[in-house]
Amino acid sequence: MGELAAPAFDPANAEHIAAYDELPLWSAQAGLLLLDHIPLRATRVLDLGCGAGFPALELAERMGRGAQIVGLDPWEAALRRAHMKQHVWLVPHALLVRGDGVQIPFRDGAFQLVVSNLGINNFSDPDGVLHEVGRVLTRDGSLAFTTNREGHFAEFYEIMADVLEASADPAALERLRAHVAHRGTIASLTERLNRCGFHVDSVHERTVIMRFADGGAVFDHHFLRLGFVPAWRDVAGENADAVLNEVRRRLDARAGAMGELRLTVPLVVMIARPALAGR
Repeated sequence: MGELAAPAFDPANAEHIAAYDELPLWSAQAGLLLLDHIPLRATRVLDLGCGAGFPALELAERMGRGAQIVGLDPWEAALRRAHMKQHVWLVPHALLVRGDGVQIPFRDGAFQLVVSNLGINNFSDPDGVLHEVGRVLTRDGSLAFTTNREGHFAEFYEIMADVLEASADPAALERLRAHVAHRGTIASLTERLNRCGFHVDSVHERTVIMRFADGGAVFDHHFLRLGFVPAWRDVAGENADAVLNEVRRRLDARAGAMGELRLTVPLVVMIARPALAGR
């Protein structure tokens, strides 16, 4: 089952970062939805979790030199990559800073807009990050973030649930339930924002489809091997090899019957503002 193990990706290796970059086939799908809806008149903007420079540098170019865009990320090697692109693309009004979202290194009310692309379901302390966002936003500022909500890869997880149920492993089924649920729904995301002092202004949804020839292509895809397969193995537990081989076999059967595999990715951008601004 070694072929389903995650690759030896080194987040400090410059060559690996050059290959990873911002994974445009993944993050750009959500980033384009974000760019369709953010307010473009903000002049002080923070991008939380900018990684290798997306969407911070794209925001800077679209908003023009009258805006100051700050990209914040703890990932040093990715920021080096972002600095290189900033130099090549001539984007002087972007500032790329190493730092953590739970301790944003800027004063209260420093930004009119905070954005985060696919960050909230990956933050170790999302409530802590949201409280910090509220601190650095102006009273009339906005938060705009994207996430792949619950329902993501539903076709895959339906098959995995059937396999785990057949294997009579209730603990693995519970781990799968928690794994699926951690991405949240619009209702649970709204509740989290309200709890952290925000009022939701608007919600915009888009569903994209990732098409694959068969189950082998799913498990062999470099981003899925990096970002998903390790979690799938953790869910399956000590029987991971047998479970994931059976999942792949059933995906192959579905692809044979339907001519392809289609995995659904429901995306959402939510735009919110500090609740006090509405009073």
